[in-house]
Formats: sequence, C-alpha cells, structure tokens
Amino acid sequence: MQSVCLELSKYVLAFLMAFYALAAYRGAVIRNEEKRGKIYVTQNIIMIAVHFMGYLIMYIVYDETKYIYMYFAQLVYFMAVIMIYVVFYPKASRLLVNNMCMLMAVGFVMIARLDYNKCVKQFVIAVAGTILTIIVPWLLKTVKSFRKMGWLYCGAGLVLLTAVLLGNKIYGANLVLTLGPVSVQPAEFVKILYVMFVASMFNKATTFRQTAIVTAFAALHVIILVLSTDLGAALIFFVVYLAMLYIATKNVMYTGAGLLAGGAAGVLAYKLFSHVRKRFVVWRDPWSNIDGSGYQVCQSLFSIGMGSWFGYGFCQGMPDRIPVAEKDFMFSAITEEFGLIFSIALLLVCLNNLILMMNIASRCKTLFYRLVAVGLGVTYGFQVFLTVGGAIKLIPMTGVTLPFVSYGGSSIISSLVMFSLINGMYNMRHDEGEYEDDRKAKNDRSQTGAKKQEKK
Repeated sequence: MQSVCLELSKYVLAFLMAFYALAAYRGAVIRNEEKRGKIYVTQNIIMIAVHFMGYLIMYIVYDETKYIYMYFAQLVYFMAVIMIYVVFYPKASRLLVNNMCMLMAVGFVMIARLDYNKCVKQFVIAVAGTILTIIVPWLLKTVKSFRKMGWLYCGAGLVLLTAVLLGNKIYGANLVLTLGPVSVQPAEFVKILYVMFVASMFNKATTFRQTAIVTAFAALHVIILVLSTDLGAALIFFVVYLAMLYIATKNVMYTGAGLLAGGAAGVLAYKLFSHVRKRFVVWRDPWSNIDGSGYQVCQSLFSIGMGSWFGYGFCQGMPDRIPVAEKDFMFSAITEEFGLIFSIALLLVCLNNLILMMNIASRCKTLFYRLVAVGLGVTYGFQVFLTVGGAIKLIPMTGVTLPFVSYGGSSIISSLVMFSLINGMYNMRHDEGEYEDDRKAKNDRSQTGAKKQEKK
C-alpha cells in the first residue's frame, strides 16, 4: 500500500505544480478582481497541498514525528505571511506573495529531505528575515530619502565586498564573513545596495560625466568580486548594470560598449585567473575527469536524466550523491525526485515572478523606483538562469543559489528583501496613481472655476 501511495504521489505532485503555474499566469492577465481573488485562493490551496504531501511522504518513509512538527510550524508561517500582506498591505501583489510562498514551500520540503537540521536552520532564518523585512514596503513609502543616498549605498557595498577578500574561502572562493557563530555572505546583500546605488545616481542625472562615474564604481564592484573568485555574483552585477544603464539612458551605444568591455574583461580573466579556466574546462568536458573536478556536473546531469517526466518519487531517489546539492544543484535534486514536469512548472513560476517585476517597473512613474524594480528583476531572473544553466551544463557552474528554494540564510533573507521592495513599489504605484488622479481632478476643478469666473 505504501509503495502504491508513493507512486501515485509523483503524478499528483506534478499535476499540482503544473496547475499552480497555469493559475499564476491566469492571475497575471485577468483584470476582474473577484476572479483574481479566486485564483489566489486556489494557489494557496495548491501550495498547502504540495507542502503537506511532501512532509507526509517524509513521515511515511522515515517514520519520525519531527517532520510533523516542522510541517505545522511552516504551515503557520505561510498562513501568517499571507494574512499579514492581506491585512497590512492590501494593495500588494498577492500573486508575487503566493509565488514566494510556493517556492519556499518546495525549498523547505527538499532541504528537509536532504538534511533535516539544515531545514530547521533555514526555516528559523526565514522567519527572522520575514519579521525584519515585513516593514520594508512601509519604509519605502514613508522614507523619501532612499533615492538620495547613492554614495552611502556605494560605500557600504564596497566596504562589505572588500571585507569578503579577507574572509574564509568556501569551495575555492572568498564568499563568507564570519562574525562569531554567524556566517554571512555579503554579496547577497550588496547586490541590493548596488541596485539602489545605480538607481540613485541615474535618478540625479544621466549625462556622460555621470554615466562615466557610475560605470567606474560599478566596475569596481565587479573587479572585487572577480578577485574574490565569486564569478556568479560578478556576472550578475555586470548584467544588472547593463540593463539599468539602458533603461536610464536609452543609449544603445553605451550598452554596446558595455558588452564589448565585458567580453574583453572575460577574456582577460580567463588568461589571468586559473579558477576561471578551471570552470570552463569542467564545463566543456566534465566526463574526462568524472571522479575529480567534473564529478559534481556529471552527477547533476545523471540526476536530471534519471528523473524523467515524473521523477523517481519523493524520497525515492539519490540526490544526495551530488555534492552541495542543497545549495548549487537544487534544481537537479528536485528534477530527480519530482520529475521534469514539476521542475519546468517551477521555472515557469520563477519566470512569472520576473514578468511581474518588469510589469511593476514599467508602471513606476519615478525613474528611481523604475530602475530599482528593473535592477531587482534582472538580478532575480539572471540568478535563476545561472543556477539552472549550470545544473544542465548550458553554462559553466557559478555557485549561484536558486532564490527561495536553495539552502542559504543570506540568500533567503536577501530574496525576502528584494520581494518586499518590489511589493513596496507595487503599493506605491497604486498610491502614485491615486495621487495623479487627485491632482488631475483638482486641476480640472480649478480650470472649471476659472472659466466660470471669466463668464461672470
């Protein structure tokens, strides 16, 4: 009976995830509030069902009550997050909040399956991060000086990245700052400061001189990351800057020059740094050293291939064969046990988030907020591309996490901050619209009054 239930769960989970992704896109295009409300409720039910089935399977397979306790604790957390946004931020994007919760639910389930203790740690950090970031939309609306603190963002970011050079090496890269029992990955937070810095500077002016200054300091961020051998973050910073540069200046020449400079810098980095060459060698032919440097990539490809359309079944595969699967190769681990249909639907949810962010950016009336939304959206989308592309051998490995899904305290907190900022701008978009409508109505009334005075 147990084996039958586990076999059926593969198909049920794939169907639920596919249906959730479909609902996400329907929710993005439907304008009727009542219909959208029903879609949001449907999404919440599906998220709860996927989360419940994951922990139920773990309880059946491992027969340990700790999974029951963790399930209920996380269920309360998800309900609290949804209710907080409904009550305190009724104008926030419910779709973005639902997608965030769904991705975290999948991440919690998969991390618990790989390493229960890490799941406990991830959950505690997520709760703490949510408590800290839940006021971000309110702060964004209340504090108007955020757009004027460009040099502060730049200085703080450069100090943190420089400190990383003195930090501990993790898997061959300087990534972590250790403060007593706490280890922090500064690049996860600096990418937000970086976006705020570029947006603030271009909000002041987009002249050639200003562009040259911003480009120089943006390049300094990237250079420090390359020296720290954090190639994934360096790529993200570079691509994000090009996107924000184009949106701010609308100058194709600047973007083209940036691409050429980036290509030249990539060739130079390949010539100068052995770790860059090693990544490319492993990417081109991992099979020639399958028991050494190519082991991680090969195991990732094996996992994806063995998963097929519906997967081995949750808790039935061997995703723990992939080194650091819970961080760098979560997509491969999920595909092995949940299947390609589930994984593709998961990526469609990530794409839905990117589309929502770009839509919010296009509707922001203030250049600063538009640039922040674009920067955060590109950061999120490119990060998903890097981690999935590395897992399927489309691009070299970069060590980038899958937001909300992969294990990592700094990663999940920075992702919470990004989504809170985006939701804050979504709120402000409504407020700006109302402000514009009110101002237009006042102008109309004043013009009508003036015409009446003239007639008299």
